[in-house]
Amino acid sequence: MPIELGRVISMSESRSLEQRRSDVQDALARNGDAWLATASPSARPHLIAVSSWWDGSHVVVATTGASRTARNLAATRRGRLALGSPDDVVMVDVTVAGSVAVKDADPRLRAGFAAAVGWDPAEEGPDWLYFRLLPVRVQAYRGYGELPGRDVMRGGAWLGEPVTDRGSTAR
Repeated sequence: MPIELGRVISMSESRSLEQRRSDVQDALARNGDAWLATASPSARPHLIAVSSWWDGSHVVVATTGASRTARNLAATRRGRLALGSPDDVVMVDVTVAGSVAVKDADPRLRAGFAAAVGWDPAEEGPDWLYFRLLPVRVQAYRGYGELPGRDVMRGGAWLGEPVTDRGSTAR
């Protein structure tokens, strides 16, 4: 946190729940890179960078079927995505809604992912999988002043008034 003449100042003005939720939905719709944390059934943590596509209700990521991430997601069905920067944090707790081999995926899923992230896992090799990740809890905060009330989604439901979904609805 910045310090000014020996006193602590806030990093930003606190945003309303509605503004934070809207900012999160915008961040998801940008289909950017994220960090995906998973853990094995014995709680061994693992973290990778992933390209992500928000299809309007799920975050879609791709990884190789033999990767530790794929094994962890298949075994525990849970993960945590981190988007943004340390001063504009979005944390998304997810459950696995489904997975499919890239070669067997619906053409809309393949096309949507490739268009959103700028590359096609099918071109990387035969063992790639898509994972559809369902957000169940989302937190958003800019600085310590927004830590209280940082949840913008709980139990898979956006908090507060509805905001129009952003992004494609292709699945």
